[in-house]
Amino acid sequence: MITTLSTLLWFISQHPLLTFFAAMVLAGLVSWWRRFPGYAIVVFPLAMLNIFLGSFLNATFLNAVGERGEAVIVKAEETNSTLNEQYIWRYEAVLRTAEGRDVEVVFHTNTASLWPLENAIRIPAQDQPFVVKYTPGFPRNFVILTNESPHGIAQARASARARVEVAARKLHFSPGNADFRADYRRELESWLRDHGNDPQQQSDAQRYRAELDAL
Repeated sequence: MITTLSTLLWFISQHPLLTFFAAMVLAGLVSWWRRFPGYAIVVFPLAMLNIFLGSFLNATFLNAVGERGEAVIVKAEETNSTLNEQYIWRYEAVLRTAEGRDVEVVFHTNTASLWPLENAIRIPAQDQPFVVKYTPGFPRNFVILTNESPHGIAQARASARARVEVAARKLHFSPGNADFRADYRRELESWLRDHGNDPQQQSDAQRYRAELDAL
């Protein structure tokens, strides 16, 4: 059952336009056969939603039921297609299952399943191993766990550090601004709570603790 559902979700997330037209044709035929247009009326918005949210649904499913594995991108090439005025990339990767089996997979920027869900596409760099979840019966369907992969961890660190530095610059420009001081304190406390025990960021942690004590 899980393998069948995984295969279906993989197809509709990897081929959203084909799924849309196939669903509309099927709904039209059923509506004509049943002499009731309600099928097409119901299917149309669902098929439209799949174009934009299919990969989100697939990612949620895989994160809930998938098995952990590791993968690495072995080839990345730019295509002629675009998404939000950015070129779509095609990736070839090798996924290693928990049993040690290697599976060759292909995915694109616009069809990649990523967890956690966010309004950003963070694809790991070529030759950089990353953590995935997949269904054992159909390992071609997998989700990239961005926050557990080196690429995602580095981006999360940089993003958190940037928020602290922005708040620091505001306070530096206007030291007497109470709101800026409160924002800086909040960002420092947030960073120390989330990253203060990270062995890779102890120099920043010491500096931020000193600045928090000085406020």
